[in-house]
Amino acid sequence: MANNHEEAANVMAFDALYTTNQIQKLKVLLPHIEPSMQKNMAVYIKYMELQYTMHYVRKHPFQISGCSISDSPKPDLQSLCLQLSLYSSPEEIRQLEQFRNMLQTMETVQEMSQTLTALQEIFPDMSASSPFEDNASDDSGSGSGISGSGSFSMMDMLMNMLSPEQKEMFETFQHQNLEP
Repeated sequence: MANNHEEAANVMAFDALYTTNQIQKLKVLLPHIEPSMQKNMAVYIKYMELQYTMHYVRKHPFQISGCSISDSPKPDLQSLCLQLSLYSSPEEIRQLEQFRNMLQTMETVQEMSQTLTALQEIFPDMSASSPFEDNASDDSGSGSGISGSGSFSMMDMLMNMLSPEQKEMFETFQHQNLEP
């Protein structure tokens, strides 16, 4: 809940930067104006905001504090999705959730890959066969991660840690990386 308050504060800070007290007063008065005039007043308020914003940007050509993309580190896309969902329709929220899940899967695959690489460096004798290879030499036939030669497949172990959706996403990325 505190995060929603923080995000709302960010939006309010942006709105406050590009408006004046005069415009804010008109917004306060808007519900109290005759209903037939409210639409015209709303358009007038937005026109004044646009006019003020254009004047402000010309007068202050510098970058808005905190809005730099070039100097900041890589943005947290999952957090950004959460922030956007506050202002999104149910369908957009569903799409943002799918994107967040995809990001999480990609992070998990990357962590698994790094772990596998580190383990292969520590234990170079261990087999790291691809989970996509047919383990015809697997004596048990259960995909237990132990090949017929008795070596342990780190990739099989790591793949067993994934959910079915994550496995499907990993396979999709793996096949895309293998294609020329």
